Parts: sequence; C-alpha cells; structure tokens
Amino acid sequence: MKTSIPMAMALLSALGAGLAHAEPFYSPVGELVPGSGEGAADETVYAPGMRYPIENAPSYPNSQVWGNGGLYGPGGSQCDEVNFSYPWHDNYCETRSWDMPLCPAGAGHQGQDIRASTCDDLVHPYVSVQDGTVTSIGSYSVYVTAADGTRFDYLHGGAIAVSEGQDLARGEQIGLVSNEFGGEATSLHLHFNIRQDVAGVGFVYVSPYMSLVAAYEELTGLGSEPPAGPVDAVDCESIRGWAQDPDAPEAAVEIQVYFGGPSDDPQATGVTVLADVARDDLCESLGSCEHGFEVGIPRSLQDGGSHDVYVYAVDTDGEATPQLEASPGAFSCAAPVAPEGVRRRIAGPETLAAWSLSAFWDMARLDDSAVAAIDEGTPLSESPLVVRGEDDPEDALWVIDAGRKRSVADAAVRERWSIETSDAQVWPQDSVDGVPLGTPIRGDIFMVSGSDQVIYLIDDAQCPPDQECGGGEDGGVGDTSGAPSASDGGGDGTGDESALPGARGGESDGCGCTASGAEAPGRAPGTAGLLALIVLWRRRAATRGRR
Repeated sequence: MKTSIPMAMALLSALGAGLAHAEPFYSPVGELVPGSGEGAADETVYAPGMRYPIENAPSYPNSQVWGNGGLYGPGGSQCDEVNFSYPWHDNYCETRSWDMPLCPAGAGHQGQDIRASTCDDLVHPYVSVQDGTVTSIGSYSVYVTAADGTRFDYLHGGAIAVSEGQDLARGEQIGLVSNEFGGEATSLHLHFNIRQDVAGVGFVYVSPYMSLVAAYEELTGLGSEPPAGPVDAVDCESIRGWAQDPDAPEAAVEIQVYFGGPSDDPQATGVTVLADVARDDLCESLGSCEHGFEVGIPRSLQDGGSHDVYVYAVDTDGEATPQLEASPGAFSCAAPVAPEGVRRRIAGPETLAAWSLSAFWDMARLDDSAVAAIDEGTPLSESPLVVRGEDDPEDALWVIDAGRKRSVADAAVRERWSIETSDAQVWPQDSVDGVPLGTPIRGDIFMVSGSDQVIYLIDDAQCPPDQECGGGEDGGVGDTSGAPSASDGGGDGTGDESALPGARGGESDGCGCTASGAEAPGRAPGTAGLLALIVLWRRRAATRGRR
C-alpha cells in the first residue's frame, strides 16, 4: 500500500479553494495593532450559530483608528488596499475610555470594527445576525435583542430599513454600511457589539471576535477544509503516512488509528497520535516538514491472522474526521519471538493498570509450548514501589522488586514504564544502599500469554535475597532491550553495578548471583531488618496507589 506525493497533492488540490488560503484568514483573538492597547485573548463563541452581519463576503474586520487613514494610524487613506485584505485583526478592548470589565485594562473598545468588501458608501447591506426585536434606534445605532436577552448592536449605518419594535428574522436587512456618527462622519465601517449577561459580572459587552470568525466560516467556507493525506504503508514494521490541514498548514494534525474495524465499530480498538514527524520529502510540496506519523503494530495482533486498520485525520476545527487516502489497509504478521529471560505471572487487570502495562500493545499470543519453554520466575508485585535515597540525585530512581533494587535512572526507560520522578518515595540513604542490587529495569516491555489467558512479563531473573547480583559482562540474564547493561560503565545506577551501593563482583550462575552471607562485602548489616522495611514500604504503596 503506497501513495506517491504527487498523487496525494492532487487529492489536496481537489479539495478546492482551501489551499488558496494557506494562511488563516484571521489573526489570533486578542492580538491588537501594536500600541493600541491590550486585547482579551477570549476564544469564547458567545453567539454560536449567528449569521455574519455583513450580507456578502469578502469582509475585513480590523481597526479603524489604528489602521491606514485612522486617527492614530500610519497615514494613508481609509480606502488603502491594506485595510481590505486578510488576515483580520481583533480590536475589542482597543484603547478607549468606556468601562469594560472583561478587558485587561478595565476599559476599552466595546466591539469589533468591520469593513465591507470595498470602500463604498451606502452599497453594502448589513443584516440581523439572529432572530430578534429592534429595541432601539439612535442617530447612528440600531439595537436588536434576541429571545435569550442577548443584544446585538449595529453602529454607523445609513439607509436604515427597520423600525423600533419590529421583529426581525436572521439574515433580514437592517441598513447599509456607512459613516454615520451623530451628525459627524467616521470611517466607512460597521461597528458590531454583542452585549450579554455574564455570570458573576453582569450585563456587559463581550468579545464578538470568535463569533464573527465562526459566522464567516459558515458564510464563505473559509477555514472549513478537511485535512487530507495518504497512508503510505501498512506492514509488519508499522503504519505510516502523513496528513495536513489546509486551514492550519503549520499545525500537527491528530491521527486516529482503529484496529479491527472503522471508528464507529464498538469492537475496534483506537489510538490517537500526532502527525508531527519531520519528513524531508514533504518540505517543498507542503510548505512545512513536520506532518508525518508512524504507529507500531500491536504485539497482540501479531498472530498470523489478517487484521484491518482504519486511519483518520482529525480536523483542527473538530468538524470532520475524514479517512485518509489508501485507508483501510490490512496486515498479517507472524508471532514475535520472546526475548531471553523468565516469565513473571501478572495477577490480573489491576496489576496491569498499576504498572501501566497494555496487553493490547505489549503482549504476544504464543503457543502453550512456547510459553511453557520459558522458565517461570517470581510473580510481578501488585504495584511498583519506586524509591530513591535521600542523598541520591532526583533521577537516580529504583524499583524495589522481589527484594532487589533495580535502576530506572534512564529517562527513556522511565517514560516507557510511565514512571515519574515524583512517584519516588524518599528513603534514608542507608536503607537504599542496604538493599541488594538487581539488574536495571528493561527498556522494552514484552508480555506473553497462551491459551489459558494468563499473562506473564518477560524479565531478567533476579538472585534470591541471600545472594548478590554482581557486575561484569554476565551480570544479568539476556538482552535488557535498551536498558544499560552492567558492562556499560558509569556510576549513575545504569552502568557498572559494582560501583553501586550493595554490589559485588563474582562468578555468574546464570542470574548474576554469588553466594553471600550476612558479612559479605558490600552488604550492609542487618539485611533481615531492611527487608522487613521494604515489605512495610510496599504495603504503604499498595494502600496509597501508584499516583
């Protein structure tokens, strides 16, 4: 299953005008013209479903006072082309003397200035954004109040076509865009307010900006193009491809991958990832590079059978979740070979959850004979006990496991096991140093199960508490799958174990163990008491839960 970039680009081109608007048509809410005050970064759509107030597109909300031809603008004319171009600019809360509780300064501009498509007087109709009643007509204003009490204000218009007390339908014409200002002239624009009852504040002017954005998207289709892209391949290596949303071309698109059925199938299993992987082959064709994605094949589905996979891209505005090109696909992968080690029984789903283990992603389904061929070790404890000594660095963490301390100092290993440094209980340093040393926690999580549905974790064999797990080349069983070995060097808990408290060298008997008595070198006195302390800490951890 492969799709060329030219084919995928043709798919994007077929979406229509969306690619012509590679940049968003509006600047961020609250981003005012520099020097014109502090905006309100309020993304609330206070009037969902309203109609855009100017009848026809295009239209250009921006500042009248700080724009070209304005009192504090850079000069020029109000009819300069720059005033009639994208992107829009918010000017709610722009510097004014009106009391405005929702503005950062407590005062400011009450609404949004909107220019029509051209700089022509008494040409462009403006309309009622919702059903409502005309509750006031002033020398340069018309107020329309909706059934829920929200008031919409339309200022500076001419040729007013409504009367006070008149009921208006959504989209009904009110007047024409002009420059009326109570006997004086202002610039040609519509000033639009939304006044609403806000809990804890009162009946105040709210930001109309995002309501205007939503209404304009409905009017024009701008900002509503769905994301698109291909699934390049579905094989036993991974599921990979790319996706981009034309409305937000720099943003990473969310990808939803469903195994076993489409997204509306209750039996399907889904996962969400970001398409944010850099790919050099996308830079020129898409204008940015970070749009790739890759999802691994779950071990539980590597069973020789055929499995369907459906891949979707989530629209940045949440309106659509289209399926990508070349989806659905299917894969059929042989069961993986379990790594060297022992199998440790997992008691049940509560233990899986406590250790952040996933039977779907990390468990291979093997023949009973293959499972039985793996030596059985001690069962996995019900929950992890993560500790560090009071003198240890913050990231020098240990998991106390079957009477051994096992390093999780490697950040990648901690991430794989969902262990945070904040999970660690701080022990007296002597207590940590006195716990016999085990092998580092493996970087790869590999579980197996047979026909009896019992789940086992494949792990290193650990020595009994009365023996030492020594350092050296044979200090652990099998491949630690990314976890540092005893021969890697270093003294941070992931390297040479002979340099760590409680470690000693010696001949290996298959688990890195050597016989050790109460007075063995490197063992702190009073081991039995320390093991009792470990049991006490484990019980406390189980009572509290992991987080």
